Amino acid sequence: MITKVETLDNIEVYLKQGSLGIYFQRQEQLYYLNGIVPELIQDKIFGFHVQDQWVYYAEKEETSNIYRVDVQRGITQKLEGEYYYNGIHKGKDFDYIFGEEEGEEYLYTFNKETFQIENKFTDQIVGLPKGELVPYQLIIKTRTKPFLYDIIKNKSIWEFPLEIKTAGDVFLYGDILIVPLENFNLLGIDAHSGKMLWQLEKCFPYHNLDQEKGLLYGFGGQHLQVIDIRQGKKIKEHLFQESKELGITTSSHMNALCGEYLWFTSWRYGQKFGKINLNTYQIEFVYDMKEDGIQGTLDDPKVYQGYIYIRDSEGYLHIYKEE
Repeated sequence: MITKVETLDNIEVYLKQGSLGIYFQRQEQLYYLNGIVPELIQDKIFGFHVQDQWVYYAEKEETSNIYRVDVQRGITQKLEGEYYYNGIHKGKDFDYIFGEEEGEEYLYTFNKETFQIENKFTDQIVGLPKGELVPYQLIIKTRTKPFLYDIIKNKSIWEFPLEIKTAGDVFLYGDILIVPLENFNLLGIDAHSGKMLWQLEKCFPYHNLDQEKGLLYGFGGQHLQVIDIRQGKKIKEHLFQESKELGITTSSHMNALCGEYLWFTSWRYGQKFGKINLNTYQIEFVYDMKEDGIQGTLDDPKVYQGYIYIRDSEGYLHIYKEE
């Protein structure tokens, strides 16, 4: 059973989810949400970024100083300097952060526990880091190519030029890089050599990655797709015949993986959300939000410990509880 339990207003930006719960920004205030009562973390912030148990933020007056907070352990740490709060990327033994000194841009490594800088490298990277293959070797993604860059040697190990531009989410699963293209093809690339392992046609640009099972789940329109990354093949394609009767159709970025379920939002034929059982490939329920007076478009759902969080285009956050 689904019950509407709370509505919060003036939620100006997308919700962000970490391993400890949900975070959102209201005006210049940063909040943590685990349940229905938001907890103020910091006032007068410039912006924030979430990674695992940490939420990183920059103050409005001193945007270069970066803080991170672990709300459950009650830990707040500060990194002084000229750094970018949204330039933090996860590594194996340490993490990375972009910043600058005297107008020159650098890439730094910092200790995961102490939040202290350990090494500094001249930033020659043009693109977005999507993961670390081994320490100091970053997978970089641009619209026209992915490549493996060694920041100590300051050079690319391999590059994979693309005739078709990338579109959607790029994932690094183990030593396999998954790259979606604008023509709806999906590439699997060996992250060590840069050689293509497989290519699939008619794939969604956005997927949910199950790290434990090595599966990609895509859902769009009325169609569910499951891809085995190691095998490089689709192991399930399911058309939900009941979608028209339920009045749902969704874009491939409007869903979220939570355990054995894929949650989704749909608003083209009325504001609704629901979940798909990934063991049976059945839609277990669809909740119609019209009785709650909800209008406008919906963001993708966030699900944490039995609560469903959905923000609409009017800036309202609707919280539901699954019993």
